[in-house]
Amino acid sequence: LKEYVTIITDSIAHDDGCGDICEKQCHLVVRGLEGVSLVGTVLEDGRPGTVLAGDGAEAPDTLLPSILWVESSEGLSLRNLAFTRDPETASAGVVRSVRDDTVQVEVFQGLPCHDRMGAYCMNRFRLQERRLMGASLTYGFGFDTRFRQVGSRLLELTDRTVAQSVSKGDGLSWHQSGRTDFQLFFGDCTGLVFDNVRVYNTNSFAILTEDCRDIVANRLILKPRGNQFFTGPRDGWKIYRCTGRISLMDCHIEGVRMDGQNVHSNFMTVEEVPDPYTVLCSCRYAPTPLTSGTVMEIYDGARIVERIITSWKVVGRAEIVKAVTMPDSAGAVVPGRPNLSTRYLLTFEERLEPFTGKGTLMTPRCWEPESYICRDSDFLNIAGAGQLLRVGDVVIEGCTYRNVMNAGILMGAERDVHGEGGHAVNVAITECLFENCGFRPRYGKMGAACIAVTSQGFHEPLNRKIRIEGNRFRNSEVAVEVRDAGDVLIRDNHYENIGIPHLIELETTEGIRIEELETTEGIRMDR
Repeated sequence: LKEYVTIITDSIAHDDGCGDICEKQCHLVVRGLEGVSLVGTVLEDGRPGTVLAGDGAEAPDTLLPSILWVESSEGLSLRNLAFTRDPETASAGVVRSVRDDTVQVEVFQGLPCHDRMGAYCMNRFRLQERRLMGASLTYGFGFDTRFRQVGSRLLELTDRTVAQSVSKGDGLSWHQSGRTDFQLFFGDCTGLVFDNVRVYNTNSFAILTEDCRDIVANRLILKPRGNQFFTGPRDGWKIYRCTGRISLMDCHIEGVRMDGQNVHSNFMTVEEVPDPYTVLCSCRYAPTPLTSGTVMEIYDGARIVERIITSWKVVGRAEIVKAVTMPDSAGAVVPGRPNLSTRYLLTFEERLEPFTGKGTLMTPRCWEPESYICRDSDFLNIAGAGQLLRVGDVVIEGCTYRNVMNAGILMGAERDVHGEGGHAVNVAITECLFENCGFRPRYGKMGAACIAVTSQGFHEPLNRKIRIEGNRFRNSEVAVEVRDAGDVLIRDNHYENIGIPHLIELETTEGIRIEELETTEGIRMDR
């Protein structure tokens, strides 16, 4: 796919640094379809035989046209389709030599190799097991050093920090880009189905579903082909401000930075209270509709008060952070656009309580799933969290998490950077396997475990009714970390080569029950 159209949209601005981008180039645009299936062929081994390949520009760190952009459709299904970039926007190889500040890499056959290749979101692997090791060596925009081609398959990177972090014989993976972009986008869709869909390579987020209702994914596979270690430099599938029932079965997410599966909304923050029934509030990033009649949760510390929204409207945008500078495709540093928040004016059915004022946090229920179920799915070589879940009513059963940099499953809100909510309430994690997870913290010293329950920026037991039962934990420092939570049951799990089975922060937790068949020693933290 080389031709594209340009559409007007607010839905590209989802992260600090991406700016207020209102235009998006797209290869295929679908709007307003009902009951339509997009169907490809099937190979003998069951893989999709139809591959849609978006033109992969070789200029470093550019936004590329989305391959598929879908809006306002109902009952849409994708079956037997694969998506990739051509040429691929990632590469990999083996470290042949390391000097004081220079690393020489032999690029694997069949993978991109050219002068001035980008070195974004670089990660290190143990070649024999194709196992992710340690923290990411480079990240997104801001790392402006390019590879130099010094042989037919040889690249050199001069950077002292990278050179001090790798050894001869290590596998390396890197990307041409690291910016917030979306290869497949679905907005305002109801009854969305993915069946036997694959993503082999992406320049950023593989999939974004925004403001969608009722999503089913069977055999959705994000996995690189051949000698590649990584699928893409950003999250695999972001489920953003979606509602209804969300179900994943037999899915596989491999080789992404940051999170494999990312499910959350954003907090709304009160700016003014014009009268006892009305608030003016702001919310980060792209504007998303609300639903009249939905419940708003209003935070008073650990106490949550509910009010029903009778009317709402968007009343403008406001800058929330300074514009971020970033290199353009030629390497020159240029000013980025400022990130904006959306301002909403909300009216409620009942009077607001007196504590409601400037700075009060709120979350609307219409931006969160009614249920999220994930069964028999795999999360492998993730340079972030396997699943980042800032939602409730969750069932995770029979899944596998291997070689995950942060927690295999990370539950709880994040307040300070992106204002992501809500909290993990009514969650069951059963019969799962966690191996080599949590070798780098997510928030300071937090979030480094096979399963981590913690809400960054909060210090109250807001995550509640969590059951962790019948799971296997292997070759990791911490199995279960619990903070900012109450009514948590940890029962009948199996531990093999685990340093700390249970890491509990007493100050922010209550009602933690541990009922293990095996003898384990939990570490409790008093701070």
